[in-house]
Amino acid sequence: MRISLLAFAIFVFVIVSSARADTVTISDSTPFAEDSGASDSVKNECKFETRLPKYIKDKGKKRVDVVLSTEPLESVEGKVLFLEVTNVFALGGGGYSGSKSVTVVGELKENGELIGSLTARRRTLMGWTPGTCSMLKRVSKKMGADIAAWLVEPTMDARLGDAADDAEKAATDTQDTATDAE
Repeated sequence: MRISLLAFAIFVFVIVSSARADTVTISDSTPFAEDSGASDSVKNECKFETRLPKYIKDKGKKRVDVVLSTEPLESVEGKVLFLEVTNVFALGGGGYSGSKSVTVVGELKENGELIGSLTARRRTLMGWTPGTCSMLKRVSKKMGADIAAWLVEPTMDARLGDAADDAEKAATDTQDTATDAE
């Protein structure tokens, strides 16, 4: 009976391990674009750039093997996800100053060849959250989960999180405008 249990445990381990995607390397710090709009306070106090990679790794651990690298990603072989924070709307004052949002773009390359791209956007609603950084922490957790899920089956020009809603709304608005013109 013990041998059967051991054999079954090994079998399950092999199946679960083989179901994981290839290893994907990301930087342990996601840079802000120069024109991202992130204030010095957000950059210096909120730790968004280091939280996002950690949440991608944490949220994907059951399905994607994510490796955080301190080395320049250009020298890494295999699958590499390059990310950049392109837009931050986060006035100080927590929930009192309104919603916060962050947009990140990314390119997934395998040995230098582009195999996937994404735009991820997450926003918070006004709430009783004590501060701007804690609101951005929630944004980074949700965005980390979005990106980790995308890494399982990456596509080109993916819109993740609220970016998917924005793209859908834009398509609907375009259809409505075309219908109104007829």
